[in-house]
Amino acid sequence: MERGPVGVLQSIRMDYSQSVLLYQDKPKYGLLLKLILIIPVILLASGIYLWSTGDAIDSLALLTGSCVIGLIFWFVFPRGYQVYENHLRIVLGGPFSVKVGFQNIKTIRITSRVSFGINFVTRITRNYVEIATKKGMSIAITPTDDESFVGKANLALSQWVKTSSWRA
Repeated sequence: MERGPVGVLQSIRMDYSQSVLLYQDKPKYGLLLKLILIIPVILLASGIYLWSTGDAIDSLALLTGSCVIGLIFWFVFPRGYQVYENHLRIVLGGPFSVKVGFQNIKTIRITSRVSFGINFVTRITRNYVEIATKKGMSIAITPTDDESFVGKANLALSQWVKTSSWRA
């Protein structure tokens, strides 16, 4: 198998589409995030109001801003967390997702320690799931059922280690 440069969020040109989905969970959205999601709606309503009063330029600015912010929220906030037989997948909006191959993962655990990394958390919580990678920053996620996700992910990771011929 040909190997290219291996990054944290990519594989060794592995075909993930052939993998079997073992477990999936949805993120649990917290109250603060739900309140933040109201921002594009408020901007949209304000733009429509300004348009109806005849202030076209300001209304177009607000409408454009609401669309841009709404699209950013739609693309960035996670829709699901999936465990496959050889990788983890964080499903984002539209065609976007983050796939982390098991060959790049050091540990998957529930932790409460503060760390700098890539955050796909959807609520303010004391405990979250940390995916510690071999190289680069760790990834933080907040599935609905932390313990079940970590258990299934670690089971899949240990099975992959036993059966894989890939070595770091």
